[in-house]
Amino acid sequence: MWGRVVEIMTAAWMVFSPFIFAGDHSETLLILNSLAALLIASLAALSYWPPTRYAHLGILVVATGMLIWGRFAELPPPPFQQNYIVVGLFLMMIAIIPNEASDPPRVWRKEVDHA
Repeated sequence: MWGRVVEIMTAAWMVFSPFIFAGDHSETLLILNSLAALLIASLAALSYWPPTRYAHLGILVVATGMLIWGRFAELPPPPFQQNYIVVGLFLMMIAIIPNEASDPPRVWRKEVDHA
């Protein structure tokens, strides 16, 4: 589940990034970052619940939107556009990591009956 923790930390980065980059941040930019962060954190947190364990794959949609916004939108200044592109690519890499990536293989986890 370490991938989900990284996604939640990336959501925190999205909240704080407008204040880290020097520049004029508009309300639209703050709302966009907050909504993206909320979606990322919510989908990552939902992956902890077994019935919705694949919810983190929805982050691929959010990451694709961030890539498109960072590449084609003219609203944010260049540092923010670069941030959207880099974070979008990073989230795409992390979102495809399965929840059980750090667990041993399923075959090893099965209990062996020595009767």
